[in-house]
Amino acid sequence: MRLTLVTLALAIVSASAVARAGPSDHVRGGRIAGGARFMRVGRSLGSPTEGHLIGGAHLDDAPYLRIVPTYAGGDVRWGLEPLVSMLDRAAREVRRQFPEAVMSVGHLSQPGGGEIDRHASHESGRDADVAFYMRTQTEKPLYNDHFVPFRGDGTAPSWPGAFFDDARNWALVAAFAGENRARVTYIFVAAPLRARLLAYAARIGAPLPLRSRAAELMEQPRGSLPHDDHFHVRIGCPPGMAGCIELPTAHARRRGHSSLARNHAAHTPAVAHESRPAARDLLPDSHPIEPPALPGTPADPPALLGEPIDDVDGLVTP
Repeated sequence: MRLTLVTLALAIVSASAVARAGPSDHVRGGRIAGGARFMRVGRSLGSPTEGHLIGGAHLDDAPYLRIVPTYAGGDVRWGLEPLVSMLDRAAREVRRQFPEAVMSVGHLSQPGGGEIDRHASHESGRDADVAFYMRTQTEKPLYNDHFVPFRGDGTAPSWPGAFFDDARNWALVAAFAGENRARVTYIFVAAPLRARLLAYAARIGAPLPLRSRAAELMEQPRGSLPHDDHFHVRIGCPPGMAGCIELPTAHARRRGHSSLARNHAAHTPAVAHESRPAARDLLPDSHPIEPPALPGTPADPPALLGEPIDDVDGLVTP
């Protein structure tokens, strides 16, 4: 009888702890209703470039989060629960600071992981593409049905009058960099935009440890499209997850994506590639060039036919 009571007490304490540590109500795991706070983490098998996802969580729309229409088909909105919950928390945090802000998300992984057209990664539930927050000259938020590329000066070559939203994009990067539940390993983004964000953070007096962490995470990948139209965030393998491989595997290097790179290059400016920066280069001293003043609300940008989403998509080894 005493053993039974002890066992029951332990079960109640354990269940309570799980409930307190549960993800945001809005995120569903294994199609569990939003009101249920318990959720299995799932399993990431293999690497980001050659893997699978078992028992993942689903990212749902919310007042503060939308799926970019071009990338909504096929339900590529599944990931490990730590990734999905992190995206939900980050969107809420940006919304807390900027009440009109809505995070725009592209692809995560398929329900069971595996290959996705126009991606070399996103196979094991640990990758997500997040569009840049955009604004007009008068600070009005902008949204589009596909990712929009930006130059280092904050302007969009394909959408005159649209600007890279420094404040909201830094708030997003800061939320990822300050994450203490999911282990973020990379935020892939074009080098000029990385420099712009770090300069903005210095200008507003963001804490040095946060800026250093963001500088460490943000990187323009080699052997890939420059990621000048979205962030690609990746989390590491959760502790003790058997079968999870941290880094992209060599198989991805043999996949042919040159046609996608050429297609993307026809619509976006060239950007130099870089590897993980040295410590002395993490926090630039210079401030970004401010975008020129353009009146009015921009017209919708032209759609890119056959637009590539990613090339090698975050492969950082040569």
